Amino acid sequence: MTELEVFMPEEANGVTALVFSGEGTLSAADRALCERFAAWGAQALAAPLSREGEVVSDRDATSLATAALKEALARDDVDPELLVLAGLGRGGTLAVLCACRADGAACVLDLGGPLIYRTLDESRSVQPLEMLLNLSAPLFMAFGEEVSEEERGWVEQTLSQFARTYNIEPLSAGGDALFSTDEVATETTWEAATAFLQLHLETP
Repeated sequence: MTELEVFMPEEANGVTALVFSGEGTLSAADRALCERFAAWGAQALAAPLSREGEVVSDRDATSLATAALKEALARDDVDPELLVLAGLGRGGTLAVLCACRADGAACVLDLGGPLIYRTLDESRSVQPLEMLLNLSAPLFMAFGEEVSEEERGWVEQTLSQFARTYNIEPLSAGGDALFSTDEVATETTWEAATAFLQLHLETP
């Protein structure tokens, strides 16, 4: 079972953010995202999707993510209608894959995580783009310079084809700069992300 680290808000708005890290342990940027959620009023549950601190394949990480989602939903202090899956970089990709595999989340935030892999291998054997048919919640995405206009077009076309609710926020910097090195990109993206959540969640 994935151990969840809890970041509590001073003034709770009822939202719970399940924040995934796909890099073995929580990074400073992951923690900064959790602290942002807490400052906004959400309880943040941080889940490093790894085994003994080691990075695992997408398949194993998605299994860990769905187990963490089930664990979060079993908590008395979590409202399923106000539960958000979120992640930075690979964590964002895994949040999407989790929402494509299991129901239970009210929204998904993919902050800088690719939905199209340039190459596939043993650890990344499935294109996230191909899983979007099964997406179970509204999706907010922030893509940086590392994602081409053509790739963004493919993502938008796929989501539109499957009639999924989404918003794509373009970034002037790389997605890996969010909540770590680029404050301008972070502020702009955070404002857009929280506006998306307020639109799709029944928050007070």
